[in-house]
Amino acid sequence: MSDNKLKEKTISSLIWSSCQRFGTIFLAFVGNLILARFLTPEDFGLLGMLTIFISISEVFIDSGLGQALIQKDNPSEVDYSTVFWSNIFISIIFYAILFLAAPAIANFYGMEILKTILRIKGTVLLIQAFRLVQTTKFQKELNFKIISCILFFSSLVSTIVSIVLAFFGFGVWSLVVKTLLESFLKTLLINIVSKWKPLFTFSFASFKSLFSFGGVMLVTSLVSKIYSSGQSLIIGKAFSAKTLGYYTQAAKLEEVPTTAIESVVNNVTFPMFSKIKGDAEKNQRALRKMLSHISYISFPMMIIFIICSEPIFDFLYSDVWLPSVPYFKYLCLVGMIFSINAVYSNLIKASGHRKSILDLQVTKRIIAMILLILSLRFGIKGLLITRVIIEYAFLLANARITKKLFGYNILKQIMTCLPNYLLSIFVGVIVYLLYNRLNVSNIIDIFINTITYIVLYISISWLLKFESFYSYKKIIFARMKKN
Repeated sequence: MSDNKLKEKTISSLIWSSCQRFGTIFLAFVGNLILARFLTPEDFGLLGMLTIFISISEVFIDSGLGQALIQKDNPSEVDYSTVFWSNIFISIIFYAILFLAAPAIANFYGMEILKTILRIKGTVLLIQAFRLVQTTKFQKELNFKIISCILFFSSLVSTIVSIVLAFFGFGVWSLVVKTLLESFLKTLLINIVSKWKPLFTFSFASFKSLFSFGGVMLVTSLVSKIYSSGQSLIIGKAFSAKTLGYYTQAAKLEEVPTTAIESVVNNVTFPMFSKIKGDAEKNQRALRKMLSHISYISFPMMIIFIICSEPIFDFLYSDVWLPSVPYFKYLCLVGMIFSINAVYSNLIKASGHRKSILDLQVTKRIIAMILLILSLRFGIKGLLITRVIIEYAFLLANARITKKLFGYNILKQIMTCLPNYLLSIFVGVIVYLLYNRLNVSNIIDIFINTITYIVLYISISWLLKFESFYSYKKIIFARMKKN
């Protein structure tokens, strides 16, 4: 594929993936907003306690083989079928493990209801195993239009159903049904649309070949999931379901922008970097552009959320959820860097350097988890401050490995993002000093702060001739002319 064709397909993929992800996140945000009016912090906390067990099982089901298929140049039908049947087999094993372990997990938290919730919600593992390969094929082809439509529709229907159930008093079960229905619809629709059907064959040679890369992805994804989901387990066990509920709600709101951007980054950059692997110069150029463009959007977005955090929670969720605000601010600081680290991770994974991938994911996250556990002595605030420090340390570690693999100077990498970072904070300080004492309604407070921030940010970007500003301007005007 030529550079121009790859660039066009990448941009198209980025647009479709962005539309789907932001649309889905918006639906989740609105749904969660409404659900928070009918459900309690304890309801959200109950599901948060089980997140780590479902997440770890999902990692084992895919076993990194989906990413191995994307990374492999020309996978055969036997390769795809082998991955499909292995996903099915492993999903059955892990659901059985969760089913049997449910009583022990419920006893661990001292909440009997968790046994039933886990056994029912765990069936999502069996459902999603039937769509992993079909989704991977679309991703490898950078065909995100179909995936986008399916995911958005599934999210819309499941969100509406969960709201209706919550309204009629089903409590935590409205959240469980949402997860199961959304997964079922995704699986059903993608199998209807996909022309691919598995062969009734399983090749041990193919599995071994794919697992040579996929096994590394399995280990790294496993450690990553334990690190991210394990925080809910730690908070739920060390504090209470109520505290975890406040934390979960703060995380859900912070994920509106962060997860959307990170998902787009993951969906697009990994296949893109996989197509140019082996060319250090192309990788450096692609990385520089992605770091610059992503940070130009993600940094100011998170600062706006920090500035408007209290009126946002008061307006959206009511004053019942205001204890979530301090958690939310710290998570936004993490979110500023999270999507940047996702770009690095995809570049290094696509390169196929297994030792570097292990160094990147495993070592640093094991150390990070130990630090988080030690930080518990300082309360949940200490844990969140530690998370912020860890995310910035991850950034430096990623930059170091990138220099080692591609010869890209660490200082140049940092300088690519630094202007956007400094401008975001500078504008944030100005807006905060101007409006932090406004005695107005929440919605007006949010509107004034956000509009002022955006106008100042764009104006200064234009005056100082920021590269990312002119790149986005060029893309937008080009699209407008086409239409």
